[in-house]
Amino acid sequence: MLRFLLAAGPLLVGCSGVPFLVPDTRTPADHAREIEPRCRGFDEAGASAALSPGAVDSVEPSVSHVKSGPNDREARPRGARIHVRPLPGFSPEALQRTLECHQARVVLGRASPVGDDPYVLAGHWLDIAAASEGDGLVVDVRTDDADGARQVLEAARRFAKPGKAP
Repeated sequence: MLRFLLAAGPLLVGCSGVPFLVPDTRTPADHAREIEPRCRGFDEAGASAALSPGAVDSVEPSVSHVKSGPNDREARPRGARIHVRPLPGFSPEALQRTLECHQARVVLGRASPVGDDPYVLAGHWLDIAAASEGDGLVVDVRTDDADGARQVLEAARRFAKPGKAP
């Protein structure tokens, strides 16, 4: 996964004075262990409403636009934007933490993924961000890997398929 951390240490500044970008070499399990201490009170039972296909209104691709020429920008797939109905007791922050903790528990083997789970991808740590949008919420589930982004979008579409049991 191509995540980068900006290294601002004096030894990592190039001759031009611009800091080097250092690849993020943490594994999905490393990310999960970092999140886990913040998961007190966010258990799988409490996540059931957020992990229900019935909570999803719609799914669309998540993209980033990158410079592809002097005056051009190219859309790159990043994953899925999952539009969620308002859930009682879930602020965007609570929904985000619930889904991050679900991902951490699955990665660490403490929980099982739900069918077609769009919030977990084997071998990847997904960036999950929830925000208010209109009269509902949107969850952006992203990865830097193009194939992983396609897998996340496909899983989200299967997860939200109309007529799927909640």
